[in-house]
Amino acid sequence: MKRKGIYIIGCLLLIGSVIGCEDMDENYKQYLKEYNYSSKVDSLRCHLGFERVALAWELPKDQKAKRILIEYGVDKQQKVFDHLIDTIVIDGLDAGTGYDFAVYTLDNADNRSVPATISAIPISQTVVDNLVPPTCTFRTVDGTPSVVWTGLSAVSMSYCKHSYIDYKVTEAESGATVKEGRIENEYADEGSALNAVSEYTLPLPELQSGFSYYVDFTAYVYPISSNIVTMDSVPVSARSRIFAE
Repeated sequence: MKRKGIYIIGCLLLIGSVIGCEDMDENYKQYLKEYNYSSKVDSLRCHLGFERVALAWELPKDQKAKRILIEYGVDKQQKVFDHLIDTIVIDGLDAGTGYDFAVYTLDNADNRSVPATISAIPISQTVVDNLVPPTCTFRTVDGTPSVVWTGLSAVSMSYCKHSYIDYKVTEAESGATVKEGRIENEYADEGSALNAVSEYTLPLPELQSGFSYYVDFTAYVYPISSNIVTMDSVPVSARSRIFAE
């Protein structure tokens, strides 16, 4: 009886193993025959932006791939293209969490390739709200009254190529406008978005000694994620009261 029991248990384990293998083969059946699917995309990479990402990849060399399918998010949203593309910008990623992206090629029969996958956390509104605005102070530079912004670039943000400041200076007592305008980032290297500027000086000879002024400004900076400057500028605003000495 003991031998018979062992024999029966062994048979059951063998049957379970065969069924399990059959189920696994069913899941990957489309990948077991080369003619049944197209090659996957290669070198998938991601660039972060504000509530969006830009994906890029290398297309396969074979002739079987005809279309591109992208799936992302917990709800498996899809974007299907009836031709081959190697870049895409996906907007509306406002959940404030990470997203998983899978890129497939499709053949003429809509069979999927093996996916290329990548995960990313787009810049969220919460990240922007936590950025610390630059500091604005009064300083006399070479004998000229000036407004100076410091802290334009930091660990979490970069004032670099294409950054700018919109500002308005008013008298504290009367509210009269002294000067307003836009400051382009003239110090950034035109060939690089990484040449960050930390300080900017705006000469304002209109400022009179002994008077207080308000400086309302918005600096457009680029958030930094994992030491990489992201692709969208975001506004950081503040109001500073300065005293012209």
